[in-house]
Amino acid sequence: MRRFTQPLFISMLSLLTVPAVSASESVKISGFGNATYIKSGTDDFGYKYDLTKEAQYGGWEFDTGSAFGLQLNANIADDVDFVVQGVFQDRIENDLDKSITWAFLRYNATPNLTFRIGRIATPLYMLSEYRDVGFAYLWTKPITDFYANIPISSIDGVDVAYSVPWEHGLFEARLFAGQSDITIETVIEPYEVSLSPVIGTKLSYSVKDWLFSATATTTVVKQGDPSTSVTAGLEQDPALMFFWPEVGTIASDFNFVDSRFYYYSLGALYETGDWTIQSELSYTDAEWPFFPDLTAGYLSVGKTFSNVTAFGFVSKTKSVGDMYDLTPPNSQGLAIPDIAAAYGYTKSLLDARVINQETLGFGARIDLSSQVALKGQIERTWLNNQDFGAWLTTVEGLNATVPDYIDTYSISLTFVF
Repeated sequence: MRRFTQPLFISMLSLLTVPAVSASESVKISGFGNATYIKSGTDDFGYKYDLTKEAQYGGWEFDTGSAFGLQLNANIADDVDFVVQGVFQDRIENDLDKSITWAFLRYNATPNLTFRIGRIATPLYMLSEYRDVGFAYLWTKPITDFYANIPISSIDGVDVAYSVPWEHGLFEARLFAGQSDITIETVIEPYEVSLSPVIGTKLSYSVKDWLFSATATTTVVKQGDPSTSVTAGLEQDPALMFFWPEVGTIASDFNFVDSRFYYYSLGALYETGDWTIQSELSYTDAEWPFFPDLTAGYLSVGKTFSNVTAFGFVSKTKSVGDMYDLTPPNSQGLAIPDIAAAYGYTKSLLDARVINQETLGFGARIDLSSQVALKGQIERTWLNNQDFGAWLTTVEGLNATVPDYIDTYSISLTFVF
């Protein structure tokens, strides 16, 4: 029977995340792979695996969720090692720099105190150290409602972790700071965005079969503005400025640079030989009107029978708080087709950012060996109030009829070595 308990789970992940290298081994190479086949989306509403990937508009695709990773660990001294990890997968912008997910030096100052510097995983959520390692979790892919809108997977910077035994368990506090360059796909076109500084903390506590975590992070946009393709056109039309005086304010409000974001999350994981229960909640506070504040969460339950684990999950994500109040042109302006069209287009882009959906999913994982697993999953996502902001659309699809629900099917063969 597969025992996925917390201590053994962490031991298994050490092969891929930050494996300990014995004194007799100065270099260790490990790796992982996911061959994932996904069917999702419609002709007008594209499935977003995450913000860094192209959307999938229906049909079956291998590119969306498949990945291959290699990792090298090298001991430099008794208390210093170097880790580099490359993950090769389909991205909007794909080059060597984006494929290098980790590249850091680690200094174990004491058994309880560790420093890292370089490109490190950003501890924003429970899957931070193994988001790309499909073998490390039950599902065929990270749960979309929770993970699709988190574009940051690593930062170039530093972190420090301090751990201490507490009440029969282990408590760890981690502080991190750095910057991150990401690519985000939008209705118009992809944009390169730089976030700096990214500053945060993560607290975690593991005891017996339980793991709890809490994170708080903030960052500021330094470069890249996805709204320019909209606001530039608004400001260039003198007639539009005359009949719609608020255009200048709108352009200023939509400015992405110097916008601040806050991200908070809570997580809990319970694992025994038979049961795997995991849940996460998050809240994104966005000081940018084009992206409403966002709540997300899920609950996943799995039951193991011999080498087969059946699982199910529910998840939800919803835009909350005040939405941007777009003032329309005056009545004379709305009577002019071009101005009315500009207003309608701008409003539709704002509406396309509102999210309100929930998902029910079921699946099974078969552990073919200690290093290979086959998984299958079906899920249905309901789009409430016709809010489709979690799906990408084209300019032509902005006014398409929003379906009541969209089904997603996925099959994944995952392995580690």
